Amino acid sequence: MITLQDTSTKIKDYAFYGSAYLPKIAIVPLSHEKNCSCRCLVEPGEKVNEGDVIARPSSGDGYKAVIHSPIPGEVIDIISQTCPNGNLENAVRIKLGGSFSYTGKPHVINDWEKFSESSIITKLTEYGVINTFLSYEPSSLGEQILRQSKREKKSLIIRFFDEDFMRISDSLYTKFFFDEILQGIEIVAKAMDANEVVFVIDKKFNKAQLEYFSRIPNGHILEMNTRKYPAGFKREITFAFNKTFKKANNISISEDDLFVDSGTMFEVFKSIVNGVPSISKLIHFSGNCLKASCFMDVKIGFRIKDIVAQLGGFKEQPALVVINGLVCGYTVNNMDIPITKYVKSVEFVSEFKATDYHVYSCIGCGNCRYACSEKISPDILYNYMANKTIISENYVNSALVCTECGLCNTVCPSRLPLCQTIAVLKERLERK
Repeated sequence: MITLQDTSTKIKDYAFYGSAYLPKIAIVPLSHEKNCSCRCLVEPGEKVNEGDVIARPSSGDGYKAVIHSPIPGEVIDIISQTCPNGNLENAVRIKLGGSFSYTGKPHVINDWEKFSESSIITKLTEYGVINTFLSYEPSSLGEQILRQSKREKKSLIIRFFDEDFMRISDSLYTKFFFDEILQGIEIVAKAMDANEVVFVIDKKFNKAQLEYFSRIPNGHILEMNTRKYPAGFKREITFAFNKTFKKANNISISEDDLFVDSGTMFEVFKSIVNGVPSISKLIHFSGNCLKASCFMDVKIGFRIKDIVAQLGGFKEQPALVVINGLVCGYTVNNMDIPITKYVKSVEFVSEFKATDYHVYSCIGCGNCRYACSEKISPDILYNYMANKTIISENYVNSALVCTECGLCNTVCPSRLPLCQTIAVLKERLERK
């Protein structure tokens, strides 16, 4: 673990959130989940309304999330588009035009307690809700709840802060939408018939709000020291909870339980209570290139470059654009990238603040091994993948315990993409 500066002061600086302008063109990728691309249902020249379903998973993926049009207008064409995660995906280009179904309209208030467990799961799927607990592994929340509902023991774990210490998006959701998040938790707990609900909070959490957790049955509060990184991944949360509660209360959780974040619970509230499909996201925009940072509601498919004007332009041109945090996120090489459901933050970094990203040869310093919270050898796994070095099967399989926290990257003087390389190896092993 490494010790960090407290981020609570940054969060207190935010007094409000805002809404972005409407994009003249929305570019909506047909993939927002890991390992899932949807089939397009619209053609160029076709008119769409705000919230219309424009893509669905293949028939074998019935509980993957559907994709909606974020704006009303006309489908211009279907293109290949680079996404925030670096993947090249098919995308629908929509030109704004016509009246809105949701934007600017009063929200309905559904009595969700009358919904059955199965109907909640179906609605979450049809409204396109994605679980972004790990921003690099976005998955259909409806599918995850369905899988959990079949287990004998079911635990729901909610994290109210970000796993990446360089990002504050989920903390801002918690600040502005605490009541809505609690309703989202109640909805998911009902849908999966949860035996236990765990609230994972920072030690500096607003104590006045703790009493509100008591309204959810079988709830347990777990305090984490977010100044120690990593603190917000499944493994750290599971270890801390079992150490605290297993012996005294005879209850435990595992990494196979359902882990969600506050942003996802807000999306649940919007979809189930207000009946609004997943067509926009609250994004934290920051960086020393901006005149001011902000937390802003942005339509899915809005290109980053089109948002910059509303942010007041740049004080200086960014050398880097970082999606979802400097530790666990992605660096993109242009600002034509559209906002997707798994985007939580966008940071614009000047050349002065940017690190040297030239990749050098490994010098065998061992920094990555000392930093690794799981005590694996990132340098050995990297050389196995990049340089075809021969290592034992046990070494290869050790990649499976990597949490992708990114600590190895931060301490590597050669700037090797250690975490990203191990993630590729993990994916290969998991497919086997």
